[in-house]
Amino acid sequence: MTDSLKEKYGNLYSLKVGSFKTVIAEDAASVKGVLVKKSADYAGRPPFHSFVMSTLGGKDIAFGNYGPAWKFHRKLFMTAVRKNISDQELVEERISEQAKRLLQYFEDQKGKGFDPSQILMESVANVICRITFGKLFDSSHPDFQELLDINNRAFTDTELNSQVLKLDNFPIAKYFPFKAYQTEKEMTDRMFEILHNQIREQEKAFDPEAEIENLTGSLLKEKLGAENEVGTEEKAAILSDDYIINPFTPTNMFSAGHETTSTTLRWAIAYLVHNPGCQTEIQNQLDEEVGRDRMPGLDDRPSLPLVQATIMETLRLGNVAETALPHYTLKDTTLAGYRVPKDTVVVPNLMAVHMDPSCWEDPTKFNPHRHIDGDGQVVTNSVNFLPFSAGRRVCAGEALAKVELFFFLSRMLHNFTFLPQEKGVLPDLKGVDGFTRFPAPYNIRVKKRQ
Repeated sequence: MTDSLKEKYGNLYSLKVGSFKTVIAEDAASVKGVLVKKSADYAGRPPFHSFVMSTLGGKDIAFGNYGPAWKFHRKLFMTAVRKNISDQELVEERISEQAKRLLQYFEDQKGKGFDPSQILMESVANVICRITFGKLFDSSHPDFQELLDINNRAFTDTELNSQVLKLDNFPIAKYFPFKAYQTEKEMTDRMFEILHNQIREQEKAFDPEAEIENLTGSLLKEKLGAENEVGTEEKAAILSDDYIINPFTPTNMFSAGHETTSTTLRWAIAYLVHNPGCQTEIQNQLDEEVGRDRMPGLDDRPSLPLVQATIMETLRLGNVAETALPHYTLKDTTLAGYRVPKDTVVVPNLMAVHMDPSCWEDPTKFNPHRHIDGDGQVVTNSVNFLPFSAGRRVCAGEALAKVELFFFLSRMLHNFTFLPQEKGVLPDLKGVDGFTRFPAPYNIRVKKRQ
């Protein structure tokens, strides 16, 4: 629908969708105007019922509205993530466990065709759970697979997401027994039940004097400190259980670090099967810089620009997030010279920027070299590269996602070559739209490198 509207009205247009005035930004200048130049004006989230219902009333850093609680929790979340990532030895240990499991699974297929999606989801989710909960919750836990299944459906059920999106534009819809809302509530309630149980276990085992090694521990320590301070009722309130649990819902850790990361890896494999020459280039660089007697690690990133560039090109062309999450104007403002009133829903189309021929040469072609400069270094400052959004609402899990993507992809290509299941039978690259954009199911084979 947006393509036909864009052809008729241009790169920036408004329309009434249900009860909301909505602005669609489909060019680089307008998108960056929303996300960066006037980020504070557009930092809100619309009061969609699904957002409120799935975040315990907006207590969340992805879907929650911009304000003191949001800023406090985002800062806390980012501090905890940076702490985990800065401990490189700990990060490598946690990811190495799952990378080893993933590579063993590939080897166990013995050259037969298989769908890599499930093992990728489990591997990435295990990393996220270890970072979030430590050793108390991983794939050995009886609730792990159920949580993974619920999260997967939340992102990939095209019909459910389409119905919820339509209902959200009519606030009165929340008062009626629509099946889509009922299904989403059941999924959300069960997910929070599982996560609340983990919080309870963490609280029982929590030692404020011990070294903090996971995100939940960081939040519990902050909560304890707030409760012990005089005159900090507001801080204690925003560290309630509802707020503590929300950083680990699908909209935060599991979406930023799990679903989108595993989906990006699925896209990467699909593109590499289509582009065997790219695989050979990466593997030659791995052999030259790392060698065959050890596995690549995070210290190798500067010397492996092709791995980083391939990840960037996968993010650009795969467009896991076709649009940024909808923004909401907090005041009367402007965009490209037009007045945009307060309480307007604004949708920045990231895919339109990534596929714009005025921003990228031959944008439909998979070409990692477009992200490498003349000196062989990765170009990290492209203003038209927005897979994690930008500005105040930039994805909080960006740094962690980049670490995981590099670690998993470099080790997979160090050990294996991805091949079509059968000669001439290649993965479909059209993409399927759910809450995110993901590749249609496909099978591949892997060949172990000598």
